[in-house]
This record gives sequence, structure tokens and C-alpha cells, in this order.
Amino acid sequence: MRITDITVYSYIAEYNGGTYSMSNGRTCTGQPSIVVRIRTDSDIEGWAENAPLGSDYLPSSFTGELAALKELGPQILGLDPRCPGAISAKLDRAMMSGMSAKSVIDIACWDILGKATGLPTHILLGGRLFDAPPAFSVIGFGEIPVAVQKALAEHAKGVVAMQVKVGDDPLVDARRARAIREALPESVNIFADANASWNLSQALIFARALGQDVTIPFEQPCRSLSDCAQVARLTGLPIILDECIVTMADLVTAHAAGITGVNIKLSRVGGITKARILRDTAVALEMNVNIDDTWGCALTTTQNLQLAASTRPDRLGAVDCFAEWTHPLIAEVPRMQVNGRLTPSSVPGNGYRLINVEMLGEPLFYISK
Repeated sequence: MRITDITVYSYIAEYNGGTYSMSNGRTCTGQPSIVVRIRTDSDIEGWAENAPLGSDYLPSSFTGELAALKELGPQILGLDPRCPGAISAKLDRAMMSGMSAKSVIDIACWDILGKATGLPTHILLGGRLFDAPPAFSVIGFGEIPVAVQKALAEHAKGVVAMQVKVGDDPLVDARRARAIREALPESVNIFADANASWNLSQALIFARALGQDVTIPFEQPCRSLSDCAQVARLTGLPIILDECIVTMADLVTAHAAGITGVNIKLSRVGGITKARILRDTAVALEMNVNIDDTWGCALTTTQNLQLAASTRPDRLGAVDCFAEWTHPLIAEVPRMQVNGRLTPSSVPGNGYRLINVEMLGEPLFYISK
């Protein structure tokens, strides 16, 4: 089996809640999502999706990743997509950057591998260890009563895990996070995410203001791994790292520094091939794992679910289910149930049904020999 051509599409993945907010005034109503189709000489095709979260979040942007795809695509023509590890290595030799572009290529190859073997990708990743992983929702910035009401509304839908956005005024953010924690049952998993916005001083102020009687895991309080580790040492709060974990060296260093969890975004690390290695290592080190990505919708949801379903239940925190908070859905994928969980599909490959190509419109470009 050989790759014959690559088609790149795009659409706007709109946020269902109006305006999505992050620290430092970063807001959006949606993001342009990159959708890739890889076709083969065996009439099997693979699909994948990712949307960079603007240009001010990670070293990635929509236009930059499209440029990377134009350069990387020709490198894999004629290769066997059932060997995603070999293709990942080829992409790394061709380009040091372009992690999101590498990710959609890698994930589409896993989709083809699953279809070629007649197995869901999560089976190929180690088996279905978690029958129904919990989904998490995001509680953005806003006045405390509004944020609490949103959290209660999410809980009423069945959500059992929530990421509370922080990273602006540490005192205000601490009061909001504490209010949300106190309004919800202890069974709901709450973690505060600063998206690397604070310096060490601000992160410590947040932790002190939160109070000694409230323990909320703290995701990426500072930009550097060393500062985040200092927050862990000085506050005793469990620290989850996200933006600064890209390589195996980053993960091992984090664990040695006392970091207890990692949020693995497939597009940040280069796709399923590398995400699986990081996931397996984190689990072996007894770290907690969340499965996530920057943005997207239907395909991003089911891609995340493949990795989540093959993760040990006692180490998986939650998985990001974009299909519940962005639209439109370009494919039929598993959705969150009333208990706040998702059940992975048994469909071979990445677990989606027919792609609605008409919703994608005309391709942005096409790569072939």
C-alpha cells in the first residue's frame, strides 16, 4: 500500500458558547480547522483534523501549518501509511517545526492502518482499557456568579471534569476557582489552567489566595518547567504541565522535578505516534494524564478518544470532547452521554463515520506526484 495523494481542506470550527476566553485577553469565536485526507493505491483513505489555537498560544499558526503541509506532503508520497512510526521519522528529518502539520499526517496514517486491519485505532494503541472515558468542559473567564452558574449548568449536563481558566489577576482568579470548587460536588474533577501566563510570584499569590483548605490541581501556571516545578515545591499543589511538554526529555525532566500530571495535546507533540509514547511513559511513571488538543471539532474529538480509551483508567483524568462545544460536525462521532462520558466507536480506524465533504467546500490545495 502506498500514499498516492493528499488533499487539504479547511472550515471554521465555531465555539458554541459565543466567545472563548483565555488569559492575557486572548479570545476567539472559533478557529480555522485544517482537515487532511490521505489516499492510497488500495482505495483506503485516512482523515485527520487539527486547528491551531490562534498564533499567540503555541509556536503554531494556521497559515504556518498550511505552509508546512505543502513542504511535508511531497515527502511522504509513495510511502506505506500503515507504518506511521516510519513516516513520523521521515517528517522529523524533513522539518524541525510544523508539529500540527506533522500531527494531521500522522493521525490520518493511523486511520488508514486501522481501516487496513479492520480494527479501531484504540485497539492498535494497546486495547480498550477504558470503556467510557470522562469528558471535560472549559469554564472561561467572567464574573464569579456567571462562572459558577456555567459550571453548575455543565454539571447538570452530566459533566464530571472541568478546566477553569485562570491566568489574569491571581486574587480574582483564586476567588472564582474557589467558588466553583465549593459549588460542585467533590466527585467533580476541577483543575485550574493558567495557560503559562503567570510568573512565579503571581502563581504563588494564586495558590495562597486559594486557601489551604482547597486543593485544585494547577495546570501550567508559568511558561518554564522550572518555575512550574517551583510552584509545586512551594505550594504542595499537584501540577499538570501542558505547553512546555513536547519531547520525552521534557516529560522525564518534569517527573524528576516533582510534576504529577501532563496534558497531552496530539498536535503539540506531532500526532498519535509520539503522543502514545509520552502517554505510556507518563503512566509508567505513575503520572496522571489528560488527553486534549488545541482546537477542532468532530474528528479532533474521536482522535482524542482513541488515545484516551487505550489509557489506564486509574491514570486518565479526562479527555477533551470538542464535538460538545464547537460546530459544525463534519462527521458522525461519539458524543458525550448523560453521565459525562464517551464510549469509543468500534468503527475501524479513528472511529468516525462518513465525512460530509460538502461541508468542507473546495480544497485549499492538493498534493500528488
